[in-house]
Amino acid sequence: MTTMSQLGREIRTYSLSVGFIILVVILWELFTTFFKIPQYLLPSPTATLASFVTKWPALSAELIYTLEEIMVGFALGTVVAFGLAVIIASSPLLPKILYPVIVAVQVIPKIALAPVFLVWFGYGEVPITMITALICFFPVLVNSIKGLVTIDQSIADLMSSLYASRRQVFLKVQLPNCIPYLFASLKVAMTFAIIGAIVGEWIGGSSHGVGYLMLVYSSNFDTAPLFAGILLITLVGVILFAITALFEKLAAPWAQPVELTFST
Repeated sequence: MTTMSQLGREIRTYSLSVGFIILVVILWELFTTFFKIPQYLLPSPTATLASFVTKWPALSAELIYTLEEIMVGFALGTVVAFGLAVIIASSPLLPKILYPVIVAVQVIPKIALAPVFLVWFGYGEVPITMITALICFFPVLVNSIKGLVTIDQSIADLMSSLYASRRQVFLKVQLPNCIPYLFASLKVAMTFAIIGAIVGEWIGGSSHGVGYLMLVYSSNFDTAPLFAGILLITLVGVILFAITALFEKLAAPWAQPVELTFST
């Protein structure tokens, strides 16, 4: 019964979101029609959808390259970040030593590193993937360290009284405690990965990908296909975020929000 009620609440919540999106699209269509906005400035939703359909063969072909950059960069950035977080959390001194360095690296604009990556790795997918990985790196690292070191003191005392080894403490206490923090950062990193891949295609000299197509459409003032590319990337981002959230529910069901009831 509880599951059905939760499902009903989720359906109502998403219905409100869908309804709001539909309202925005209707207002957008009316605005462009009533004020006779030129298509090269702001295409109407119908023009964008029509362009999405007609340009789908080209968009879908280039989407393969963009998805590869997103997923490889996301995987590389998150795996390296979590591994480094485990190493840093294993010592009380390492966070104090390495944290300033990590923050200094993070505040460097990633776009400024693109020319360096082009020199190191050449043109193509590799520098784009590296930019994507670097963008995903910081949120996963910070949240993972927080989850690994933020442990209830009573649980730590219990494991100490049982003479638990470092490995047992990590597997039984630290890792389960870190999973909610990790997935919270993974959802952020996934959205960053999409941004990183598209921006990387813009500045990385790529001749493939949805970002590259968007640059071509923009240079030709072909705005409807440009908006179609934006729509495609948005849909991909929503799907990837939803998949990450689904894995979060499967991996950490104990960390899911519950409905609070209050007595009056």
